[in-house]
Amino acid sequence: MADVVLKHIQKKYDGNDKLTVTDFSINIKDKEFIVLVGPSGCGKSTTLRMIAGLEDITDGELLIDGKLVNNVSPKDRDIAMVFQDYALYPHMTVYENMAFGLKLRKTSKDIIEQKVKKAAKILGLESLLKKKPRQLSGGQRQRVALGRAIVRDPKVFLMDEPLSNLDAKLRVQMRAEITKLHKELQTTFIYVTHDQTEAMTMGTRIVIMKDGDIMQVDTPQNAYEHPANLFVAQFIGSPQMNIAKGKVVEESGRLVIKISDNLMIEILPEIQAILREKGYLNKDIYAGIRPEYISRVDESQKANEYAVINSKVEVTEMMGFETYVHFSLGDNKLVARVNSVDGIKVDEKICLKLPAENIHLFDAETENVITK
Repeated sequence: MADVVLKHIQKKYDGNDKLTVTDFSINIKDKEFIVLVGPSGCGKSTTLRMIAGLEDITDGELLIDGKLVNNVSPKDRDIAMVFQDYALYPHMTVYENMAFGLKLRKTSKDIIEQKVKKAAKILGLESLLKKKPRQLSGGQRQRVALGRAIVRDPKVFLMDEPLSNLDAKLRVQMRAEITKLHKELQTTFIYVTHDQTEAMTMGTRIVIMKDGDIMQVDTPQNAYEHPANLFVAQFIGSPQMNIAKGKVVEESGRLVIKISDNLMIEILPEIQAILREKGYLNKDIYAGIRPEYISRVDESQKANEYAVINSKVEVTEMMGFETYVHFSLGDNKLVARVNSVDGIKVDEKICLKLPAENIHLFDAETENVITK
């Protein structure tokens, strides 16, 4: 088992002036399940491949189990990688695919058999050992790829978008299986995905990336509840956080956020104090709120703790227990998650409340959270 430490890692490809990965630093503790997540092209797979030794590191230090491995070949790093396309040998059986790496290391037949059968039992592959990849479903092939990694007893498991080729139902099943596998093996896992649902449900910590930079490293819950910037706020969560631009103004001795002439968002007293202290009076900021915190209300119930939106329902998406209600606020398109039993219909005029305690505020220039 091993810690993995990345110190100021950078990656630049020949002929490209821009860094693909910029100053990536993180200390991954032994037995952690770390997920690198972000949109396509953010540098997450490149970072994983540098850890694996499949890409050279332009600058910085990579340590596995306390050993500097920048110039150590992939086979000597004691890691195992699971690829997006499974990379199984079509002419070999499941048993032969899982045993192949051990055979290359000249492991004895008895040890190979012992390790393959143990991995097959963990992954539910015992009845498939004599079959070839073409006879397997996508989920079974993915488990074989995992089994091939398990038999090596690596210090670190690396997984590059391993579920992206599976259908929705299988992805949910395999998410649970990989999480269970991590708990059983008690090994360090580093996992790459563009799917924020995978990141939120699997990782002990997540690393949210954009354009080669780390936006936030945190537990899934903290990243969701306390996003460090506007990008994280909108990337994590489905539907994404509602964002509207407004100006901090003073009304009757208190600060509010003016979104439009007929909408002022209330701010808690302690947040007003922070905005005054940081000089945000009469400045533009972004206000954000998660869809689940917007709820239907009678306009007559308006209080100082929340703002009321009067709007017309443009689209509804019935998701079973919940319905996503889409509406407009000036030029802003917003969505609320409401109970389906409310029976909200398209073109219905409704009042919705935005509780002050659930409002997130971001600097209009830096896009960083103001009230961290």
